Amino acid sequence: MRTLEISKPRIRSKWRFVWVIPIIILVVTAIPKVIGMDFMIENMTNAGMGHMTFLVGVIELLCAIVFLIPRTRNIGFLLIVAYTGGIIAAEWVAHEPVIPGVLVMILMWIGMRYENPKFFQIRK
Repeated sequence: MRTLEISKPRIRSKWRFVWVIPIIILVVTAIPKVIGMDFMIENMTNAGMGHMTFLVGVIELLCAIVFLIPRTRNIGFLLIVAYTGGIIAAEWVAHEPVIPGVLVMILMWIGMRYENPKFFQIRK
C-alpha cells in the first residue's frame, strides 16, 4: 500500500539575503574600475595593479553576475570567495586594513549558509 507523503514547506531563514550586502559592494566598486574613474585608477596604482584596473573590474562584475543567477549561484559563490581572498591578500601586501575584505567574505559565507545549507554538507 502506498502512502501519500505531504511535503513540508521549506522554511527559509531571514538571514539568507545577507549576501546582498557584499554583492552591492562588489558591483559598486566594480563600476568605477570598468569606466576608469581617476580615483579608482589611483587606488589600483597604489596597490601595484593600475595596469589591470579594467580587467579587475570586469572580473568583479562577472563574479557578481554569476552569483546572482540562481542556477549558477554555487559557482558564483566560489568565484566571489576566491576574488575576496585576492582582495584580502592585496590589502595585506599594500599594508592596508584587511577588515573590508574579511567582512565581505564573512557576509558571503553567512548568506550562502542560509541560502543553500546543502552546499555545506559532506556526502558519503
